Amino acid sequence: MSDFELFEATDGTIRHDHHIASRDSLEHYKEDNLLGNESLNILENDVETESLDFNGEVLYKGSLIRLYPQDPRTSLIQKQVAVCLLMFTTLGLNDQTTGMFIPLLTSYYSISTVMVSNIFLVQTIGYSCSCFVSEPLHSKFGVRGALVFSCLCIALPSFLLYTKVAWFGFYLACYFPIGIGIGLLDSIVNCVFSSFTCYKNQLLGAAHGMYGVCSFITPILINAIGEKNWNNFFILQFGIAALGTFFSFYFFRYETKEKYEYLIQRENQKENIEDGETSTSDMSTLELMKKNPVIWLYAAALFFYLGSEVGTGSWIFTYLTEYKGGSKAFMAYITSAYWLGLTVGRFYFGLMIDKWFANEYAAVKFFSKTTMICTLMMVVLGALFSKSSVYFSAFGAVVFACGLFIGPIFPLLAIVGFDMMDANIKVKGVSTSISLGSIGAAFLPYTDGILMKHLGFANFPVLISITTACCVFAVYAYPWFIKNKTAYFSSQ
Repeated sequence: MSDFELFEATDGTIRHDHHIASRDSLEHYKEDNLLGNESLNILENDVETESLDFNGEVLYKGSLIRLYPQDPRTSLIQKQVAVCLLMFTTLGLNDQTTGMFIPLLTSYYSISTVMVSNIFLVQTIGYSCSCFVSEPLHSKFGVRGALVFSCLCIALPSFLLYTKVAWFGFYLACYFPIGIGIGLLDSIVNCVFSSFTCYKNQLLGAAHGMYGVCSFITPILINAIGEKNWNNFFILQFGIAALGTFFSFYFFRYETKEKYEYLIQRENQKENIEDGETSTSDMSTLELMKKNPVIWLYAAALFFYLGSEVGTGSWIFTYLTEYKGGSKAFMAYITSAYWLGLTVGRFYFGLMIDKWFANEYAAVKFFSKTTMICTLMMVVLGALFSKSSVYFSAFGAVVFACGLFIGPIFPLLAIVGFDMMDANIKVKGVSTSISLGSIGAAFLPYTDGILMKHLGFANFPVLISITTACCVFAVYAYPWFIKNKTAYFSSQ
């Protein structure tokens, strides 16, 4: 194995003082299978010519930074992907648990459905806060620190929920840090996966598919645990988040704050060289969104998409049992059919998108329109009233179709948003979009609960259709505000 060049950058600037590292310094990388049997790439004399495939170390402000290609075919990246997939299961567990526990919590704590719906509101606040803490966490602790923090935000409150807290106020408060953790985890995973050099669609589909898998099994699992032992479900969520904390700390050990700062510095220098403009790293969130409309467009589409997806998953069980009068066991299977459809859609369509569509934007337009059609079918079926098995089977088929076509939208929006952002704002931009957009996963189901309290559960399908229509509108609004991607938007 040959030696590699050591690239030194000090005092916040990028210099080209070259050194040769000893063979011993390579030994601790062998286990990650990053270097293989080939020599490491050598940096060119100009920073803007640095290859994305560069494989070596950089000395930046006295710290060694490990740079390597974001190629999911390498061993370390595969381990990082496995950790992200593991942690993404907590998103499915958490989102679906609240919807399934609504009837149970109203009975256990002797409170109203509206009071239980405050869980969505508190989680909304957590999601909102994740938008503002993401960049400081990355700057102070790097990607590893931010990911570990997000895991702890899920693990510790989950353990408290397992203890079956006596006062609902404590139960409610646990969802604030959980909201922060999920918001951070969502943005980090989408940003990391979207930066891969290949298999972005497939791996993002798999990540969001894991969300669907857990959302699919959660109703069945909760039904099996029983009403008396409902708190035991949270030990599963705690265990996964605790494992995620350990694995994130180890497998993301090279994603330090120095590396994050160096990458931002490198991209800022590229931007200043190319555009002659001031760096965007110090811009406020509002200034960044004003300059880059893709950030708020991505956030808006995600806001309504998640409102439709999570709103359907959270309220469909209550709608079918309390308004339609279905049996809890049978309705749990219909609820699972929604998440099964979402999971199948993400895994299957994730593999086929590159073959069927010119680009991800063309795909997201198709899937958002098709989802709209499926929700309108649910409105028609909801207007009918029957307790026959045929009726509920037909309703289950439509619910499955809703999940099937809505499933791929999230990863597609992530790729479209990431690809349209300038390299130096990707982390902050994606984090801002996902954190703000993810508010829809909490705020809109909460709003649905308030509206159904006053208008009746009969309006549930209509509310979901309106939310989906808003998502379709946001997707189609991209070309109106992003003027330099005409060829991309016109591809079919």
